[in-house]
Amino acid sequence: MLKNYLKIAFRNLAKSKLHTGINLIGLTLGLGVSILIFFFVQFETSFDNFHEESGQIFRVVRHEKGEDGMITGFSTPIITAPTFAAEFPQVTHTTRMIGSSAQAYLDENTTQTQQFLTVSPDFLEIFSFRLLQGEKEQVLQDKFGVVITEETAKKYFGDADPMGKSIRMQMGDNYEEYQVSGLLEDLPANSSIQFEMLVNDQNLDFTVAKQNQDSWFNVYGDTYVKLNDAQARAGIEAGSDAMMKKVLGEQYREGEYLFTLQPIAEMHLTENPDSGMVESTRPSLLWILAGIAFLILLIACINFTTMAIGRSTTRAKEVGVRKTMGADFGQLVFQFLTEALLITIAALLLGLLLAEVLLPTFNELFDKKLALVYGPTQILILFGLVLGITAMAGAYPAFFLSSLRPIKVLKGNLSIRFGKQGLRKGLVAFQFFISFLLIASTLIMVHQMETIRDYDLGFDQEMIVLVNVPDVPGTSFVKSINAGFAQAEKYRQALVGRSEVQSAGITIATYGDNSFWDGGFPTEEGKQFNFRLNFVGGDYVKTLGLEMAKGRDLNPQPGSDSSAILVNETFAKAMGWDDPTGELLPSTKIKSHEIVGVVKDFNHNSLYKEIEPVILAKSPEVIFSGINMLMIHDATNPKVMVKGYGSDFDSFRSLLESEWGRVFPSETFSFSFLDETVQKQYVADERLGKMVLIAACIAILIAAMGLFAMAALSIAGRTKEIGIRKVLGASSWSISWMFNREFLVITLVGVAVGLPLSLYFMQGWLEQFAVRDWPSWVNFLILAVGGIVFTIAVISAQSYRATQMNPVKTLKDE
Repeated sequence: MLKNYLKIAFRNLAKSKLHTGINLIGLTLGLGVSILIFFFVQFETSFDNFHEESGQIFRVVRHEKGEDGMITGFSTPIITAPTFAAEFPQVTHTTRMIGSSAQAYLDENTTQTQQFLTVSPDFLEIFSFRLLQGEKEQVLQDKFGVVITEETAKKYFGDADPMGKSIRMQMGDNYEEYQVSGLLEDLPANSSIQFEMLVNDQNLDFTVAKQNQDSWFNVYGDTYVKLNDAQARAGIEAGSDAMMKKVLGEQYREGEYLFTLQPIAEMHLTENPDSGMVESTRPSLLWILAGIAFLILLIACINFTTMAIGRSTTRAKEVGVRKTMGADFGQLVFQFLTEALLITIAALLLGLLLAEVLLPTFNELFDKKLALVYGPTQILILFGLVLGITAMAGAYPAFFLSSLRPIKVLKGNLSIRFGKQGLRKGLVAFQFFISFLLIASTLIMVHQMETIRDYDLGFDQEMIVLVNVPDVPGTSFVKSINAGFAQAEKYRQALVGRSEVQSAGITIATYGDNSFWDGGFPTEEGKQFNFRLNFVGGDYVKTLGLEMAKGRDLNPQPGSDSSAILVNETFAKAMGWDDPTGELLPSTKIKSHEIVGVVKDFNHNSLYKEIEPVILAKSPEVIFSGINMLMIHDATNPKVMVKGYGSDFDSFRSLLESEWGRVFPSETFSFSFLDETVQKQYVADERLGKMVLIAACIAILIAAMGLFAMAALSIAGRTKEIGIRKVLGASSWSISWMFNREFLVITLVGVAVGLPLSLYFMQGWLEQFAVRDWPSWVNFLILAVGGIVFTIAVISAQSYRATQMNPVKTLKDE
């Protein structure tokens, strides 16, 4: 029986090559893209689930009361881990996790910046990273023992066994010998925590003063705990305030400083751009991509359904004959679903090949390491897609055709219109609606990203190179910053005398990457005033092309203007100053200082955020003396900003590298472009825009094939009518217009619904930007006219060919 079903299905599919081909191409395109997206969504939702007992692992979240309510952060005091272990018996293991870097000798003559995590000995007891060599209980016990990944081992030792070998790294003022005590398998791609090397947290003595290690008001890195039972979370959070009362003593204020626990499963997917030290993805991105995949598949399925309905007159006689010969309703349904299943399986196989071809482009677009593996979860996704598409595309035609009455069919009373013309039109209109929705959304996104790229940020970013200066670690934060600036000044002085260099400045923070520090101080009235902070040196203002609104620039000479600061216009407005030059910051504790100038507002942060009050200072002692809040965003080491002439970057880079080799002969030269740093902030939305554009193009292609097929079916079903009209004197133009008018209504419905809805949906997306702009109405008009012209072109080509047929042939009886 099954053999007969398959044989008949293959014959029917082969008989209608055009319609089978259109269905196959549409489903292949839809499945190829959808497989990538659904596998990507599954990959993103699988983050951190490889850890054993992952439900018992939590990240500690800090909450502090600020002027505008509670401030939440993932950085915690160093003392948090041992305090949680001592105060809560439900906590079985704890670890600090502090990201750091140091200069390390790659060989006898070359150093490089080595990133590492400073962790507690319990780290590998909490997280299930696979240890290839070494004992889990022992590898992180020694202060001068390190655990490295396979990739890091190859970097230092090639193919040799790394165990017991040494790596020299600068800790504090000296280089120390660290011995490899453990080798980890390279970390899974779906791990939120990524690192190259683990170092015992006893090494914090080299970089953090003892009083800061014991302070509850200095935060460094993250803290993780493992509980004996996931349900113990509620009790620990309820006891957090009591714990703080105990440890803070007289400094305790009820409800002003406490901790909660975040399950490790919730770390990766978050809308919060500040996700701490872990890699994160916005859940809204996954929802949008999944929606795009569903819409593309839906358009392909609509093609299948509309063409099956369009071919009903042909298949209806087949149904009538088979019912007369004894076939029942269930057998006919199974026959039609078998045809849909065969096309779906063929499209799935071709879609998998297409997905493999598109995978490198997809990974490059989203900066991921997605691999198309076919485990149980992925097989289940593919099985679900096959069943879902078969049901969605084949169910209605199967049940409708199988329900036809054989007497009516065999008498020839069934017309192609048979009451289902409205459904066909509605489905085609829905295809146009989706296509216009996607392409209008693409138009809005492209225009917004062009607005971002062309926006005047208030500073110059062209031909400016950021050169990273070697780290100078130390237990005193102020001394470490000053030592880093002294290093940077040596390199800056080597460049400023060269004719190829316009100017050079020094900065801690860059732009558009949220690297300006957060600071705050209490005013004389007792209110909290928060601002953004950057420490600068050299010709910083000149190099960036910042404009002075009032006063003067900072003196570029080292040691001068140590008590001088600059503020931006927003800072002056917040303070109510018309002319801030000569004014003092309204703090009760800040050391002797003077505001010497006001720079015009510039976008120190990305264009997602409004401009905030900013302080630019040369000396950290002045600012640190009077603030009661400081939050550092990654950047702690100075960079030299160098602005060159012309566009010959190769020779400019050679200059930078040669001077680097003279000033820092054993250090590795590394640099970045300021304009690229600025644009990195918008990469996620640019990627999303490209994905929507790709989806729009695929949707338009599938809808166009559907329109072509539907026009052909509609015209084929009315050839006798066309012949009669021609005999009665109708012109080819009038006949063509008859068909065009029918499909133009469908197009206009798609435009009328799709364009307004795209504006509605994109309103929410645009609201995330502080600077935003809508495309001109002319662009949407062009889009609508383009859709109308496209429809006219497709229908006219089909109808013209039909009008050229000899009416004598079309009017002959079968």
